[in-house]
Amino acid sequence: MKEVIRSQARGSLPAAWSRLELRAELQRIRRSLGSGLPGGGEMTEWYLWDGNSQRGPMNRTELYHRIQYHPTPSVVRVWRDGFADWKTVEEVFDAAGKSSLEPATFERAHEASTKTELPHEALKKTKYQNFVAQNWRGEYPLWVSYWVFGFLSNAFAVVVIALVGAYSEAKAGYGPIGILLFYIFLWSFIASLTIWQLVGIWRSAQRRITERSSMGKRAPWAGLAKLMVCLGYLQLFGLVIRSAIPQIAEATSIAFMDDPKIPSYSIRVMSNGSEAEIAGGIKFGLSSDFEKILNASRGVRTVHLNSIGGRIGEGEKLSSLIKSRGLDTYVDTNCLSACTLAFVAGRQRILKRGAQLGFHRGSFAGEDQVDDRTSGIERSIYKAAGISNAFIDQALATKNTNIWKPSEAELVSAGVITSISEGDEFALAGFGVKSRADWDKGLQDVAVYGAIKEKYPKTYDEILDIFSKGTEQGVPQGELTGQVRAKVNGLVKKSLPYADDKALVDFGRLIVDQYRAVQLQDPAACYSFASGASDTAALPFIPKALKDREIELDAIIIKSARKRDAAAKTDPLWEKIRANLGQKGFTTSDWHLMTAKSVTSTDYARYCRMVIAVYQEITNLPPNEAATVIREMFS
Repeated sequence: MKEVIRSQARGSLPAAWSRLELRAELQRIRRSLGSGLPGGGEMTEWYLWDGNSQRGPMNRTELYHRIQYHPTPSVVRVWRDGFADWKTVEEVFDAAGKSSLEPATFERAHEASTKTELPHEALKKTKYQNFVAQNWRGEYPLWVSYWVFGFLSNAFAVVVIALVGAYSEAKAGYGPIGILLFYIFLWSFIASLTIWQLVGIWRSAQRRITERSSMGKRAPWAGLAKLMVCLGYLQLFGLVIRSAIPQIAEATSIAFMDDPKIPSYSIRVMSNGSEAEIAGGIKFGLSSDFEKILNASRGVRTVHLNSIGGRIGEGEKLSSLIKSRGLDTYVDTNCLSACTLAFVAGRQRILKRGAQLGFHRGSFAGEDQVDDRTSGIERSIYKAAGISNAFIDQALATKNTNIWKPSEAELVSAGVITSISEGDEFALAGFGVKSRADWDKGLQDVAVYGAIKEKYPKTYDEILDIFSKGTEQGVPQGELTGQVRAKVNGLVKKSLPYADDKALVDFGRLIVDQYRAVQLQDPAACYSFASGASDTAALPFIPKALKDREIELDAIIIKSARKRDAAAKTDPLWEKIRANLGQKGFTTSDWHLMTAKSVTSTDYARYCRMVIAVYQEITNLPPNEAATVIREMFS
């Protein structure tokens, strides 16, 4: 009989198989079972065709359970003694009077034992038969719920999130409200989809366990699937605590609390409208405000960037704005993190000597955003700027908690900057608009200004005015420092005849080193510097170390100045100097060149060489003699 039933495509019996033969087969099975009354006294008179094979004989309770947990009850066929043919579930358990089985009796017996609805009633009450509802009810086989829906739903989630992200960016960009709505959608969608997956797997596994149990068999894979569901819930809970809550909280603070983690920013126009400065944090609204200023100040050609960084999305918008306007970018202090996205958009990218650029990958809500080397905002902006791939890889391999500050040589080699400047051609910026009191506090930390304030308070006030008013007006740094340098140099020359001997000798040696540094690069600038005409052209050629040394020495000269006894005669000392220079090949003509009213450009190098040699011979004298000569020179 089993072989005959297995051969049926639709679950019906062959015509040759008569009712009498079915009854005879049933009686034979009953006799083989002995009493035919299993444990509860129910008759084992039911047979079930599940679409693949025959099951039975079984009692009504077992029949109910098999139908209830079958993935597709519509294919099930039921038979018992008294039926002319196999019947569907609906035909067997329909309203009383339509079935020879007296379903009302079945319903009362079943309700008394299980207190649940009959399978055909559950089918009638099932409103939704789409795959979402069916999986939620666990009606699919376990392997379908676990593997098929698991894989497909995950792939669907990736596509949906990518599309929503792209749509949000296209519609509203990286706006605060858009970001908040995106993260709310993201985590609501992930949580809902995950719960749908887990519930479907759990119910399908439970259905499998019940089926196997009714046959006296175990279902180890279903049990393992339920364990994985428990682990899935734990993973979802951890993800919500670790990522969802912090991200939504941070997006909320961005949207409604002015992003308190990022410092405020300031924008100002300088240098008669040719330069603008952005200082502070890169936070939402900066690009929009800067665009308004550019629209009102059409002459801006250079933007100063002095920022610790901020939001990558706003950095991208600022980068796009700078690039579209063809602006040059300049950094005279620090430009870190998201600030570098704006910096590399410059037509010319200029770094003040000693300033720093800092790189690392982004983060959000404390979560480090690992670079995948294929996409990402930072990588695309850096590549568009022509920066080398090796540099980009290292920059984005740096954790967000660290920062990589490449050397000037590395920045030039990688194409990050186009030039290095002393900054004299740009307005003094990087500090915001500082008040006079701020300048007063800052200058006193520099030894020479502290000495000037102590001994020459009026001159110190004049220097304060130069810095505070010049910064507010955006006067080029070279012009400001030139004005201040002139006042400081005036005080130094005034103090030299009264300074200590050691300070005077050190001053002579400093002059030798500075003149040499300039002469090697520009003889004309050296002549202008050494002759006392102007040191403006020479300043870019003087190394920072020599400038710092000058500032320290100027403070010592001013502080040590006091009344001195009349200077000793220096004629014998000058004779000694002339004799030493004569032995080294210098002639009377060279001496006359130093006192000439005008020097031709062809003699600039010779003039500098002579001045350097003279100061070298002076400082080679014993300290007291060298100091006497220098003191006389500036008396």
